[in-house]
Amino acid sequence: MIKEKRFAYILGKLQEQQEVGFAQLSTDLNVSEDTIRRDIDALNNNGLLMKIRGGAIPRSHNPLTFKERIGYLRDDKEVIALKAQPLVKSGQTIFLDGGTSVYTLVSLLATDIKLTVITNNTAIIPALSAYANVKLIILGGTYFKESETIVGLQAINMVKNFQADLYFMGICALDTQRGVTASFLEEAELKQAMLQHSGTAVALSTFEKLETYETYRVCAIEDLDYIITEVDAADEKFDAFKQVGVKIL
Repeated sequence: MIKEKRFAYILGKLQEQQEVGFAQLSTDLNVSEDTIRRDIDALNNNGLLMKIRGGAIPRSHNPLTFKERIGYLRDDKEVIALKAQPLVKSGQTIFLDGGTSVYTLVSLLATDIKLTVITNNTAIIPALSAYANVKLIILGGTYFKESETIVGLQAINMVKNFQADLYFMGICALDTQRGVTASFLEEAELKQAMLQHSGTAVALSTFEKLETYETYRVCAIEDLDYIITEVDAADEKFDAFKQVGVKIL
């Protein structure tokens, strides 16, 4: 079956069932799962569906608000947060940007941790306020409703006043060739500033975002020190990332 007919079948099936899986599509279309993965990647990159681990869902089902996204893949994000915990040491200065994986990380910090946290993520302010030994610095600028973050030139200039030990970067998309990319220019620019002013950069990403990309480039993959996902680090999909020197947790 030619590629265009496979695309039409996948989109039709998605409209009927609201979710499709690699294995079933492979059987239905009598092609390999690798072929189905490439088809799903192409459809995802063209905005026609949303790729998830093991298959795809309609694009319109992608949770649009931050509060809705907190509940999306909650268990996976808790795994990511738990893997990230050993990197956090008392006394550190840390950049935290937007994203629900960052929110989950904050919610699982040790109650007695002593940190200086610099963030543009307004959603995590109430959670961090509960920590007696966390000094919280909020970046100023323009409020961005889509991600409940502060962006803009003022925020970027404030970042330049700090040197963080650690930067936990919320991820929109990761690709070995295209690097780290973001959905909005303002977020990409602030991520770049945080990256330049941090010692160790850690990408927090659900597995489904690997080998995907968005419009605005943040950095090359090799600029990251760690990538943390919910999947075992031995998975072969990480091989290309490891080859450029990124540690996988």
